[in-house]
Amino acid sequence: MRGAGPLAALLAALILPGAALAQTEAPAPEIGELAADADLPAPEIAAPDLPARVIAPPDPSGVPVSAILTIDQNRLYAASAWGRRAQAQLEAEGGQIAAENERLTQLLSSEEAALTDRRAALPPDEFRRLAEAFDLRATRIRRERAQAVQELNDWADADRAAFFRAALPHMGDLMAERGAVAVLDYRTVFVSLETIDITEALTDRLDREIGDGAGAVPLPEAPR
Repeated sequence: MRGAGPLAALLAALILPGAALAQTEAPAPEIGELAADADLPAPEIAAPDLPARVIAPPDPSGVPVSAILTIDQNRLYAASAWGRRAQAQLEAEGGQIAAENERLTQLLSSEEAALTDRRAALPPDEFRRLAEAFDLRATRIRRERAQAVQELNDWADADRAAFFRAALPHMGDLMAERGAVAVLDYRTVFVSLETIDITEALTDRLDREIGDGAGAVPLPEAPR
């Protein structure tokens, strides 16, 4: 037995899920080799980390018609009523889990210290039996607390996925209204007109049509 509580290392910090959908940067386009007999300077290769940019159109009036539209998935989710509701629930549930983790950590630390103090007065066999029972209980609690965190992570992922499933038909409607054939994540585009970004327009539409999505994915009923 050591003096430090058995949960101190594992439960000291609570890792919550991130609300953001993994994004990958588009690789720079490959540049073909010049013909052997071409007497031209080699072209410059675009930097792979070139940030996305938007350019104001010369005439921003009216609804633009474009074959390509862009969207910021993270901003769409975070700014929507659905995303704000999910974030509030995530913070509330995470706070409850963190508080319970802290309570159990303190409880087990106190029990371990008390058992250590009794060691000199107990027969070796009796102390061993009590120590083994304590270790089994501490291991079970660690497993339950880790499961509570994992279930909250899984809920956050499932709720975000449900949002984008619900958003997809409305995104298609907006795409058809704009005369577009595709919607791209803005991070895959180096330069574009700002008028082809539909993030704000789609956020407004989703707030009207699907609301905050409360209850779409029930919260886990894990012990808190």
